[in-house]
Amino acid sequence: MLPSTPLEKFEAMGADALVMGGGPQSVRSLDALTSELRDASNLMTKIKLPMLCICVTHQLMATTFGGMTNLSRKPEFGPVEVSVSDEDTILAGLKPSFTAWESHNDEIVSAPPGFKVLASSDNCTVQAMRHEKMNMFGVQFHPEVYHTRKGVNVFKNFLKVVDDYKGA
Repeated sequence: MLPSTPLEKFEAMGADALVMGGGPQSVRSLDALTSELRDASNLMTKIKLPMLCICVTHQLMATTFGGMTNLSRKPEFGPVEVSVSDEDTILAGLKPSFTAWESHNDEIVSAPPGFKVLASSDNCTVQAMRHEKMNMFGVQFHPEVYHTRKGVNVFKNFLKVVDDYKGA
C-alpha cells in the first residue's frame, strides 16, 4: 500500500503491522521530502500498529521524531558486521553480532528522543533502534535480502511483537 493510503483503510482492512522499505532518497530535512516520503512521515506519526522501518524509512523515522540524519562518515555498501548492544525484542538471539547487507550514503547521527539504540557498526552508530514505549523499530541494514545472515530472525522477532500486540 502507498504511504498516502488513509489511516481508515489500514483499520478497515484489519492490518496487524506496518513494514516500510528502503530506497536511495535522502531524508535529512522534513522540508525537502518527496511527497511519498512526506506521506510516510505523516503515517508514522498517526498509525498505532507495530512498525518496522528499513533503510531510508529507518532514517525517516529518526528525522520525523526529532533525531538527526546526515551524510555517512563512510558510506556502507555490501556486507557489514553489525554489533548488537541490546537484543531487546527485534534483535533477540542475534548477539553479539551478525553480517548484514548495507546500501546507504546517509545515516542517523542522533537517535530521536524516546528511542534507544540497539545495534551499531564500525561506520554507523545507529544500525537498529526502537521506541522505548511504542512498537516502533528501525534498522539501517536490509533484513529482507539473502545476504543478511539471520535477517529472517529479525522478521520472526518482529512477528512476535505483532502477536503480542494483537493479544493485548
